[in-house]
Amino acid sequence: MEEEINLADYIKVLLKRKRLILACFFIFVVIAGIISYTTPKVYKIESVLEIGKIENASEDVSEQMIESPTQLLGKIEGNVYGVRIKQNLGISNKELPIIKVENPKETNILIVSIESSETEKMRQVLIEGNNLILADHQKIIETKEKLFENNIESIAEKIKAVQEKIKITLNKIVPFENDIVRIESKISALEEEKENLENKINFLQEQLVSEQTPGTQFALFDAKERLAQKKQETEDLYLNINSLKTTIEDYRLEVNSLEMAITDYNSEIDSLNTSIEEIRPTKIVKEPTISENPVEPRPLLYMAIAGILGIFIGIFWAFGKEWWEKSK
Repeated sequence: MEEEINLADYIKVLLKRKRLILACFFIFVVIAGIISYTTPKVYKIESVLEIGKIENASEDVSEQMIESPTQLLGKIEGNVYGVRIKQNLGISNKELPIIKVENPKETNILIVSIESSETEKMRQVLIEGNNLILADHQKIIETKEKLFENNIESIAEKIKAVQEKIKITLNKIVPFENDIVRIESKISALEEEKENLENKINFLQEQLVSEQTPGTQFALFDAKERLAQKKQETEDLYLNINSLKTTIEDYRLEVNSLEMAITDYNSEIDSLNTSIEEIRPTKIVKEPTISENPVEPRPLLYMAIAGILGIFIGIFWAFGKEWWEKSK
C-alpha cells in the first residue's frame, strides 16, 4: 500500500512539473538541432586496395602476399606514407588528416578512409597514398621478377654445362666402340684360324691311324698346341669386349643421369616462368569515393539523444525543486 502511495506521489510530481520537464526537453532538442545544422558537414572518403600476390616456385610456401596487410596497415597508421603525401601534395602537418585503415579478417583487402569536410582535398590525399603504395609494390614485383629471371639464366647455364658434359661423355664412348669392332674382327680371324687348325688336327689324326711317323705326331702336337693358344686368345678377347661393353654401359648410364638432370632443370625453368606469369600486382578495387550522405553531424540522432537527456534532467530538476519547496 505504501509503495502504491509513493508511486502516485511520483506521478503527481511529474504532472505538476510537466512544463519544466517539457521545457528542458525542447531546450535541449533545439540546442542540439542548432549545433547539428550549423556544424560543417563531414563526409567519408573511402578507398579499397587488394594486396597482390607472388608465387614462390622454389620455396616451401607456394604463395605469399607482396606485403602483409598487417605490415602495410602499420605503415599507413604510422604515418610512413603521410610524410611522402605531405611532400608530394605540398600540404602542412595541420592539413594532413588521420587515415583510418581496416583489414577484414583473413583477407588481403585494406579499406582506407578519411572523414573530413574538405572532401576534394582528402580525396586527393587518398589518391596520392594509393599511388605511393602501388609504386612501392611494383618495385617489389620488379625485384622479384629480376630474381626469377636471374635464376632462369643460372639454370640455363647449368643446362649448357651438362649438355657439354654429355657431349664429352659420348665422345669417350666412340673409341671403346671402335676397339670392340677391331677386337671382333680379330676374333673373326682367330675363329677362321681355329677352324683351319681343327681341320688339320682331324686330318693328322686320320693319318696316325694308318701311319705312326714322328713327323706326323709332331705336326699333330704342334697343331693342338696352336689351337689351344688360339682358343685362349679368343677367350681373352671376349673378356676384353665384355670389359669394354661394361665401360660403355657405365658411360651411357652417366649420360642418362645427365639427361635427367636437364629434365629437372627445364622443370625448374617452367616453374619459374609460371611464377612470373602468375604474379598478381596490388590493385585498387575501389577508387577514393566521397560518401553521398555526411557521416557527421547526424541531427536526428543528436536531437533524439538531447531530448532524452533533457527529459532526464527535467525530471531530476522537478524532483529537486519539489524537495526544496517541501524542505522549506
